[in-house]
Amino acid sequence: MRRRLESARSDLAALGHSHRTIDAVARSWGFTNPTFFSRRFREAYGTTPSQWRRLSQQGRPLSPQDDL
Repeated sequence: MRRRLESARSDLAALGHSHRTIDAVARSWGFTNPTFFSRRFREAYGTTPSQWRRLSQQGRPLSPQDDL
């Protein structure tokens, strides 16, 4: 569970995945229920997936890793 959450968190922060919905990112890591994903994400990281995405991408320059 922890690894899947970490991977989803990484994808949400990556500019290369910004075109994907939060639900699509969650499903790609095996979370089929958006409410469950959001609740577990918030428990693990103290923020919602949408807040994490917004905060992690604000003012961040594009890096080569983001194009993956």
